[in-house]
Amino acid sequence: MTDENTINGDSIAVVEQSLLALSAGMSVQSRRDAKTTFQFASRVASKLHDRDGESEAWFNKFVQVMHTLGWAVGKRSYERDYDQSRSLTLGPIAFKVASTAGQALLGGPMGAAMAKLAGKALSALGNIEEAQQIYKQNLKGHPVSTTGLAACIETPEGELFMLVNAFSASPSENDLNTTVFEWKSSSKERYCGSVVLSLNEVVYTDEVRATTEQKLIDKAVKAVSEFEI
Repeated sequence: MTDENTINGDSIAVVEQSLLALSAGMSVQSRRDAKTTFQFASRVASKLHDRDGESEAWFNKFVQVMHTLGWAVGKRSYERDYDQSRSLTLGPIAFKVASTAGQALLGGPMGAAMAKLAGKALSALGNIEEAQQIYKQNLKGHPVSTTGLAACIETPEGELFMLVNAFSASPSENDLNTTVFEWKSSSKERYCGSVVLSLNEVVYTDEVRATTEQKLIDKAVKAVSEFEI
């Protein structure tokens, strides 16, 4: 792996209704693969499950599609939280779940690194107005949405690992004017899911990569063709 093909710093990407943190040291191709597969799986899941009460189904479909694309599914967990409080702020909850899941599902230095990367992504997003606007736009019009916080790391040996956390949230238009991931959700029934994924390049071949990317391109072309000018 040459310096020309490696990104030195951590970065964040807004992918559909989720925030994906990418660690320093990842190759350009690995970042592209992580974002492409994450976006593809998110779109498939959201097309089928984007309504109240379907957060768990969204998460399960997302994981299923990621597995089909070549991500081996490691440890996973989900839990429902029947909180009696009328509201909560999603940001602190997201980081807490990411930290807990990182240690429980991965453990050791890798789990700590994933949690640190997720926390860094949340902090960075609050300072990037353009990214916030994209995120808000992606959530707009969905009365109840499943949003995600993910962190992806490439090991020195070239293995790609991703920790994905999904949350159900019901942001209002007013709440979306605040810093992203700090809106309040008034739903009494909440859902959080977490999973560890590792990319199997034997399955995610050049052919699968090309087909996945082409489907996303076709969708984008269709969307652009429907704009009135």
